[in-house]
Amino acid sequence: MRRSRGPLLALSLLSLPWAISIAPPVHAQGEEPAAAEIRLLKQTAWTTPQRPLIRITVGIDVGDQAIAAPVVGWRLGPKVLSRVKYEAALVEGPPFAAAAETVLLAGDLAPGASIEVPIGINTAETEAIEDDSGVYPLQLELRSGDQIVASMTTAVVHIFQDPPLKPVLFSWWTELATPVAFGPDGKLLDLGFEATLASGRGIVAQVEAIRDLLQQAPSGTALDLIVSPVALDQLERMALGYERTDGTSVPADADAPLAAAEALAGLEEIARSPQARLHAMPFAAPRLPALLSSRVRAHLEAQWRVGDEIFERILGEPPDPTVARPPGLAFDQESVDVMVARGATTILGGADTVERPPQDNDFAPPPAAMLPTSTGGEVTLLLPDPGATALLSDPGVEQDPVRAAQILLGELATIWKEVPVPPAGEFRGLSLDLAPDLPAAFWRPAVRRLAQAPFLESVQAEDLGERLSPPPEPATLGSTTPEIFSTLYTEELAAASYRLSAFGAVVEEPAGEADRLQRYLLYAEASQYVDNEGSGRVWINAVNGVIDRMFDRLAPDTSRVLTFTSRSGTIPLRMGDPGERVLNVRVELASGRVEFLDDNERSVRLDQADQVITFEAEVKAAGPSSIDVLVLSPNGVVIARGELIVRSTAVNPIALVITIAAGLILVGLWSRRLFRRRNP
Repeated sequence: MRRSRGPLLALSLLSLPWAISIAPPVHAQGEEPAAAEIRLLKQTAWTTPQRPLIRITVGIDVGDQAIAAPVVGWRLGPKVLSRVKYEAALVEGPPFAAAAETVLLAGDLAPGASIEVPIGINTAETEAIEDDSGVYPLQLELRSGDQIVASMTTAVVHIFQDPPLKPVLFSWWTELATPVAFGPDGKLLDLGFEATLASGRGIVAQVEAIRDLLQQAPSGTALDLIVSPVALDQLERMALGYERTDGTSVPADADAPLAAAEALAGLEEIARSPQARLHAMPFAAPRLPALLSSRVRAHLEAQWRVGDEIFERILGEPPDPTVARPPGLAFDQESVDVMVARGATTILGGADTVERPPQDNDFAPPPAAMLPTSTGGEVTLLLPDPGATALLSDPGVEQDPVRAAQILLGELATIWKEVPVPPAGEFRGLSLDLAPDLPAAFWRPAVRRLAQAPFLESVQAEDLGERLSPPPEPATLGSTTPEIFSTLYTEELAAASYRLSAFGAVVEEPAGEADRLQRYLLYAEASQYVDNEGSGRVWINAVNGVIDRMFDRLAPDTSRVLTFTSRSGTIPLRMGDPGERVLNVRVELASGRVEFLDDNERSVRLDQADQVITFEAEVKAAGPSSIDVLVLSPNGVVIARGELIVRSTAVNPIALVITIAAGLILVGLWSRRLFRRRNP
């Protein structure tokens, strides 16, 4: 599929001398360690004629060797006129210096030193900034004498007219998700999730940055959040304190539980903001094709129902169903139809979900397309910009997140400048998907730039497609082979679900136990288990284990042989031990040699051990007779089976008469034969 500028930008970022953290870098064998690393700590997002000053702070980390006579220099290049030139400047630096200056550092830099250097650039005095909006490459260098020790290139965005003549419509979203971190026993399995929360990374950094943004953002700010309900569930468990699998307990006032509680509080605050719209994925974020193509496709409705319930219970309001983002960005035509049937009018796709038509002058591709539905309608598909997506997926974002945020802004500004004043009646657009695994230090500078940039007009995802002019063009999903569960795995899921239906019909108390086990099966369908079915089976086995233990305890005692001294009698059947549960079952007896005088079925409510139920029966023949004993759920599923033996010692009078008569006939025949022999 076509990726406009994506590969070039990815190559440019990988080729740059990205800065790294203070921790010593890992070098390949034979590679000389870097003398120093330089990274961007702060930068003014954009300048205007009224606010021409750029304030920059760079961080310098010295390697194993001292740096003599260090200086930091900057070179501001000419305005770039296209994304091609912008991306080339990020790799090569400015083609020439339209303005430059040097900042002297006091004294040599010792090995292992780490310093921050503030730099101020007044663009009004450089004569490099034109009387027009644009993006300028800015190279920052650490030099020792005439030798360049480390360098990097960032972007200077200048807005000549504020507000700009015609901002570009802009929709952006991010997914709030966590892994399934707790096991069926309620203990923490994923210590990495605990470490992520305790360090303030992941969902903690996301929520904190978005909450702070909405507290201070302009009234026109709009963003969409795609919330995984299982993330809310896992955060809630963490916030209460928990036990690890090794038996150690973590109290609610420890770092990770406090961070989880703070993230939940931040999400509740975000949910109340009119500037953010929150949409829910199915509960455990399952891959839609993985469920729809298997025997457990009916589970998808339960995934959405449970997800909506948890979302509303924790955040205090139902999710907005009009926008859907398929988990893992995995979806096909049937998935589209299912999402639309649930109320989705907009689907959030990936940068390469469909082919996009080429644009004149190699401009940025359109941010939306129209997908057909099987019912003859259409649904809007939003597509993130491929160049920006490539930037965000580059490893350098982790190493220098503030610089990544500024370069992202420069990319979007360059796209805006492709057609700064579209023809009358036309409205261009951009969309962006911020991945949830971006580094913590990226979120705050990035979301502030996106929300406040004057050349971006924030619109909700639901509204972007409708406001674009010309409107989005039709597109077709390509034929792909989605990742799905194996046939064996889905059969195990289906079998456990069938048995669970019987369990739920039997258990009266405690209430909610069947719902808890159903949630276990929903966990087993999470996207993270598509390539790791062994871990998913832990949930299936937990469900089967609970059901097996209960069903085994329900089995009635059929070990004793019953003896009837007459043709009829009472069959006492001792039931099993329900434990602490209250159960409703149906007991059914069947035999070809025994007739049941008062029906062969009983509905039984079991609330204690060794309850006895009785059946009146009549044995049709002497000797042992077998009786099949079935214990069924109210919905007819056999949950226990046994065989009871009844032995009768009574003489049947009819059989006795027949036997005597037969004996007399035999005696008569014998006597007649004997008489003939004596009287020939």
